[in-house]
Amino acid sequence: MIKCCCLIVIIFCKIDVSDGGILSKICLVSNGTCGKKGVSCNETFGPEWTRNGSCCNIRPCCKFFKALCVPETCPEGFRLVSNQPSSAHCYMYHAHEKGWEEALDSCASTDGAYLWRPNTEQEGIAVYNEYRITYPFITWTSANDRDNDGIFTFSNDNGLLSFDDLPFGEDISDDGVCVNIVNIGSSWGWKKSPCTTVLPYMCEYKLVHRVCP
Repeated sequence: MIKCCCLIVIIFCKIDVSDGGILSKICLVSNGTCGKKGVSCNETFGPEWTRNGSCCNIRPCCKFFKALCVPETCPEGFRLVSNQPSSAHCYMYHAHEKGWEEALDSCASTDGAYLWRPNTEQEGIAVYNEYRITYPFITWTSANDRDNDGIFTFSNDNGLLSFDDLPFGEDISDDGVCVNIVNIGSSWGWKKSPCTTVLPYMCEYKLVHRVCP
């Protein structure tokens, strides 16, 4: 009897090594996976794995639990434009005029927000229509050349703004290193102005999208 028991134990251990671990009933039903002895599930498989019972040989039964999907909404005072295909970002228009630096700081006071970074004419039109801004529409953008090296970049992502290849609009520049954008009827123009010029401004907030079931 003793020899027979030893033989059973040896066979059991061989199965444990070959198939990665025998699942407990609970682990099997929940489609769990055996982890590594003495190691947490998230260390073995990733941040969304957690322990859900035990396998054989004191190994954890690991189960993938996807975090609940909580769609993000716009910060207070911001809103989405009605024409979502043009832009899925949130915006807040400030008619109260400020210099470029003040406008930049005002937008940054909302965590994750920044002074507007226009990308397409469609986005510009969608924002213009959403806020029904009095003609002419003029507002600061985050583009600037404050270090005076002749290279204009957007402060929020350091993306380049080339006046030889504008995303949309024409260069109607004045002297200055901070850039505003103007809607003059049927066309858009980018204008370099002194940063101390007081103008309306637009804040933008990029939503963090999560795929929901």
